[in-house]
Amino acid sequence: MICDIHGQWGPTTAAPSWNQPDHVRGQLLQRGISMGCFASALARRYDMVAGNDAVYDAAGSKGGGVVLKGWLVIQPNQHDESANLMRKYMFHDNFVGAALYPNPATGEPVTLARCQDLLTVFRRYGKALLIHTPTAAAMHHAVDIASFLGAGKVIASGMGGVEWREAIDYAVRPTNLFLDFSGALTSEKIAFAIQRLGGCRKLVFGSSSPGTDPAAVLALLDELDLTDDERHRILYGNAHRIFGEMLGPDEESTDGGGLTLTPMGG
Repeated sequence: MICDIHGQWGPTTAAPSWNQPDHVRGQLLQRGISMGCFASALARRYDMVAGNDAVYDAAGSKGGGVVLKGWLVIQPNQHDESANLMRKYMFHDNFVGAALYPNPATGEPVTLARCQDLLTVFRRYGKALLIHTPTAAAMHHAVDIASFLGAGKVIASGMGGVEWREAIDYAVRPTNLFLDFSGALTSEKIAFAIQRLGGCRKLVFGSSSPGTDPAAVLALLDELDLTDDERHRILYGNAHRIFGEMLGPDEESTDGGGLTLTPMGG
């Protein structure tokens, strides 16, 4: 079992069919992935309502082999609209939690000061929060948000990009903050994170597909000397700790080898 904890939902130039559930399921299945969690690119940039509605529909679609789930994109500068969407969707199993992203126009990271009121509303739903952290500064703010949420599970996606050393150092203390290792494609950062975090209990697999092929991110693990238990924790077990029974049983098969891949776009 492999859970890809963070991808983008919506077509791109390289992957024009990335809004078609059957196509996305087929691509993930080829890569040995049994569950994918997606946030709408449309909701992040232009239309929060239409984008989140599309992800809800995709997560509710029927298909074999791969479970699709959604992240509900919320925007601190659209508080009332975000609160209404949470009331509509947060209790539904189609969504594993809510997601916050840097300002699409300025790149300004998500900060506690900007989103505290929205987080006060969000925390009542008891679900996970994903924060996109493409820089060390973004990770620093994610740590503040994790501390504010207390026992609430928070995932920092992107591991600080090329600033991963500094970002990982920031993330050491909060026990409720998990890191996915999308971003810079280097296995060195995973080894560094395991060393700084005292093990792999806070690491999860996320690819940020379709911009990055999940197979390329999975291959980073093959460069490390991981035990079967460590690999299972990173690829599925830790996600199960975050999402619980929405993922189904915690099984230990994380073998994605021996697969024939087609390009993400078709």
